[in-house]
Parts: sequence; structure tokens; C-alpha cells
Amino acid sequence: MGFFTLETAQAQLSPGGNFGPWIWDLKLKAEHVSAESLRLRLPYDDRIARPGGVVIGQAMMAVADTIMVLAISERLGRPATLATISLTTNFLRAAVRQDVIAVARVKKLGRTTAFGEVDFFVDGSDEPIAQSLSTFAVLPDGVGAFNRA
Repeated sequence: MGFFTLETAQAQLSPGGNFGPWIWDLKLKAEHVSAESLRLRLPYDDRIARPGGVVIGQAMMAVADTIMVLAISERLGRPATLATISLTTNFLRAAVRQDVIAVARVKKLGRTTAFGEVDFFVDGSDEPIAQSLSTFAVLPDGVGAFNRA
């Protein structure tokens, strides 16, 4: 059995969880959790859209950072204290007035560093709309705020 269930992953994303209010405001929905991948839904909302309904990159990059924290913790089997070293996102096409699905995979997990990727899709399509590559420092337990589940 993994570290997170859908319910405990969702609790991390909701008020009272280990992420800030700006993440709670995205109303992310945990849809799948396993050691291999983690999937979140970013519901469409006019507050995270440009004129014309295009979902803004800032929201998607916040999702990329957030989902990787969960995916790395899941892979470690414990609440991890992490610091983002790098996050690079390539936007391939726009999501217009649609929910965005993010799927994260930990590509390499070392003792002090983790590497991951997040693929983004619009709901109902398997054509990627963006991809994020990230590197995280895995800090000693108890150093930061994300140390309880």
C-alpha cells in the first residue's frame, strides 16, 4: 500500500493541508495515486484564465510544483521536505475553458535530489498541452513545513 490514498492526497490540497492558500484556491482534485504516477485535475475557472478563456501558465506551473511534491512523497513513502531547484515548463497549445489534467512521474529519486516530469492534457484528450521538468532537493526530515500527513 502506498503512502497516500486519494483522500489523504486531497486533504493535502485542501484548506488545512500542507500547501498555501493560493494552492487551495486552485481547487485541485486528486484523481489517481500510485508509486508510478499521480494525477490531479485543475478545474477551469475564469479566475485562472486570460481573456478568451485560456488557462494561464502561472496556474499550471503551480500545479506542476505541487503535484511533484506529492509524487515524490508518495515514492518515498513518507512526508518529504522538498525545495524546488528548477522547474521548466514548455507550453505546446492552449487549454481554452477546459479542465486541465496533470500527470506526474518521478523519473529519478536519489538520497538528496529528485527529478520529475509532469504532462498536462485537457480533459478528455491524450494530446499533451504542456510538459514540466523539475528538480527538487530532498531535505532532512523536519526542516520544512511539509513534514506531516
